[in-house]
Amino acid sequence: MGLLLSKPSEMVKINAAFLQADKEKALRLLQEAGVIDIEPVEAEKIVREYERLQSLRERINSLIQKAKGLAINVSITGLELSSIEISRIEKDVASLQDEVALLEGKLKHVRETLDSLKMLQTAINPLPDTMETTEIYYEGRHLSSILLTGKRETINELVEKPGLIKAAHSFKIDEEQVSIIVYVSSQDLNQLLSLASSMGIWYPGRQLLEFIQPHKSIGLLKEYLGKKITELSEEDESLEGKIVEKIKSHGEILGKYLLIVENYIEYYKVSGITTDLKHLSAVTGWLPRDAVRILEDLIRKINIPILIEYRDPVRGVDNPPTKFNNKGVIRYFQLVTRLYGVPSYWEHDPTPLIMYSFAFFFGIMNADAGYALAGFISILLIMDKLVENPYSNAYKEFKGLLIVSNIISLVLGLLSGSFFGDLLSSILNINIPAILTVFSQPVEFIKLALLIGLIHINIAHVLATMKFIREKRRGDLLNEVGLFISELFGIPYVLKVFFRYEVPFLTLIPEKILLYLALLGVVIVIVGNYLSMRGLGFLMWVFQLTGILGDVMSYVRLAGVSLASFYMASSFNIMVKLVINGLPTIIPGVAGAMVAYIVSAPLLLLIHLLVMVLSQMGAFVHSLRLCMLEFLMKFYDGSGREYNPFSIVAFKRIVVS
Repeated sequence: MGLLLSKPSEMVKINAAFLQADKEKALRLLQEAGVIDIEPVEAEKIVREYERLQSLRERINSLIQKAKGLAINVSITGLELSSIEISRIEKDVASLQDEVALLEGKLKHVRETLDSLKMLQTAINPLPDTMETTEIYYEGRHLSSILLTGKRETINELVEKPGLIKAAHSFKIDEEQVSIIVYVSSQDLNQLLSLASSMGIWYPGRQLLEFIQPHKSIGLLKEYLGKKITELSEEDESLEGKIVEKIKSHGEILGKYLLIVENYIEYYKVSGITTDLKHLSAVTGWLPRDAVRILEDLIRKINIPILIEYRDPVRGVDNPPTKFNNKGVIRYFQLVTRLYGVPSYWEHDPTPLIMYSFAFFFGIMNADAGYALAGFISILLIMDKLVENPYSNAYKEFKGLLIVSNIISLVLGLLSGSFFGDLLSSILNINIPAILTVFSQPVEFIKLALLIGLIHINIAHVLATMKFIREKRRGDLLNEVGLFISELFGIPYVLKVFFRYEVPFLTLIPEKILLYLALLGVVIVIVGNYLSMRGLGFLMWVFQLTGILGDVMSYVRLAGVSLASFYMASSFNIMVKLVINGLPTIIPGVAGAMVAYIVSAPLLLLIHLLVMVLSQMGAFVHSLRLCMLEFLMKFYDGSGREYNPFSIVAFKRIVVS
C-alpha cells in the first residue's frame, strides 16, 4: 500500500511535567529538541511579555522595510540566542530608530519645502519677469494682493464672488490652470484665503516669504527657484540614501535581532499555553514515535527533573497533527496534496498516487524533448532568481516537482520523436523515427486519453469504496458498487450496440443480459443515494452516473493540450521555413542564405520560448486540475493539520523589494 498511499508518521501523546523553578530551562530544552507539536491549554500569563515582543518585532520589521534592495541571509547560534537579552535589543533598536527618525524629520521638511517651491515655480512661470515680487504676497494697511493658482473654472467662480475682490490680473499656465493676482481689502484677506483653501486653490503661505522677499523681480525669483529646487532635490536624494545606508549597515544585526525576537515570541507563546500549578508546570503535545529517543537522550544530558508520560492516540478521541512520511522524489508532490488539504492523521496520504498521476499527466501534455529540456535548464539556472526566498521548503518542493515532471516529459518526448514540434524534420531535414506514434495521431490520442481517464477515475472510486467500508457508510458504499456494475456492463453494451465494438472477455454475454446488469447497477445507485440522502437521493442519482461520463471526458485535455502545443510549434516552424526558403529568392546567392538563417535563428528562439512557456504552464495547470478535482475529490478529505514542532529557527532570509 506504501507505493500507492503512504501513512503519516506515527505519533504519541506526550505530557511533560517539571518544577516551576525549572520551567524556563525545561522549555528551552523542548525548543532545542524541536520535536514536540505543542497543544494549547488555557493561556492566562505571559501576555504582557508576548505583546512587548510583538511590538519589538514590528519595530524591527518597520526599520528593515525602509532599506529597499536589502537581501540578506541571517542565522543565529544557540549561544547568541541565550546570551543576547531582549532589553539590549530594545535599546539598540530604539537608538537606531532615533537616528533614522532624525534623518526622516529632515527629509520630511526638505520634501515639504521642495513641494511648495515647485508649486510656486509653476504659479509664477506665466508672470512677466519685470513684475515686482511684492505683487505675489503683499499685506498693506488698506489694500493687499495675493497670487492664486488653480483650475480656470474654480478661479472664475472665486472671482465672481460679489464684493470680495477689487481687481485681478490673470495669467495662463496651460489649457486648464491659470495664475491670478487679486487685490482685496486687507480686512477681507483672511476670508479670501480661507475661501480659496476650501475650493482647492493654491496660494503662497507666509513660510514662503523668506524665499520671495529677497528678490525684487519675478525674473530674479524664477532664476533663484530653479537653483534652489535643484539643491533641495539633491538634498532629498542624499537624505533618502543616508537612511537606506544607515539601515543596510545595521542589516545583519537587525536580521539577527529579528530572528532572536521571533524565537522568543514562539517561546512565550508556548510558555503561555503551559499548565501551571503552584509548584509544578506541565506541557502537552504530540511527538513522532521515532523522535522519542532523541528527546530522552537530550533530557538525560541536563540536570533537571522532568516527568514524561507517553500514550498512543485514540481514534475518535484524539486528532494528532500529520507529519508527512514520504521519501525521495515523492516528497516534492506533497505540495499538491497540501494545496487540497493536509491529510488527517487517521487517513492515508495520497501523495505517492499524486506523484505518479501528476508527473505522468504533465509528461503527456508536455511530451516534447525540446521543450522539456529547455524547461529543465530554465528551472535549474533561472527559476531561483525569480523568487524572493529560494530556500523555503514550499519552493524546494515546487522546484523538485517541476524537475521530475520535465524528466518524464523528456522521456515521452524522445519516445514520440518530438523536438520543438517538428523542428528537426521541417527545418533541418532530420527524420527521427517515433517509437510512440499515438501522440501524433489525434483520434488515437483522444482514445488513449479517455482510457487513462477511465482508469484514473476508477482508481479513485476503488479508494472511495475502501474508505466507505472502513467507515461503515452503507449508502455511499452501495452507490460505489452500483457505479462499478453500471460501468462494467453499461460501457460494453454501449460500445457493442452503437459502435459495433466488442470488448474482449465480455463478447459471450448477450446484449440483453448486459443491459439488464447495467440497469441493476443503476437501481443499486438509486438505493445507495436514498440511504445517503433520503428523498433527495431519487433526484441526485442521475448526476452520479452522468458525473462519471463528465469526469472521463475531462481527460481529453491530455490530448488537447499536447496536440495544441505540437501544432502551434509546427505552424511556427512552417512560417520560419517559408522565411528561410523565401529570402534567397529576394537576395540571391550566399548572402541570401546567410540573411535567411540570421533572421530565422532569433525568430525560432523567441517563438519556441513562448510555446515552451505556454506548454509548461498548460501542462502544470491541467495536471493540477485533474489530480485535485477529478481524482482527490472522490475519496480524500484533507481535513488534518500539519505537524509544527516547537523548535529554534536558526535561519531566515530577508528580502525587501
